[in-house]
Amino acid sequence: MAFIGIGSMMIRLARGFAAMMNDDGIACRFLTIDADVENNPAVTAFYTKNGFVPNERINNKNRLTISMRKDIFIDETG
Repeated sequence: MAFIGIGSMMIRLARGFAAMMNDDGIACRFLTIDADVENNPAVTAFYTKNGFVPNERINNKNRLTISMRKDIFIDETG
């Protein structure tokens, strides 16, 4: 089994909670984050590695954060 960092583990836990909400009848499709590129310009690489994509409509060059989303229904195993 590969080592998983705390940040990636927290994303997996959030995805699991979202999936449980769907099982209980509460609709949830995406996890969304605002990546703080002002304090860490490389943070988007971490989120991209974990399956997030930028929300292009929301992002612009003047923002201090980059809005990103992850579709929880995309299978990560294959």
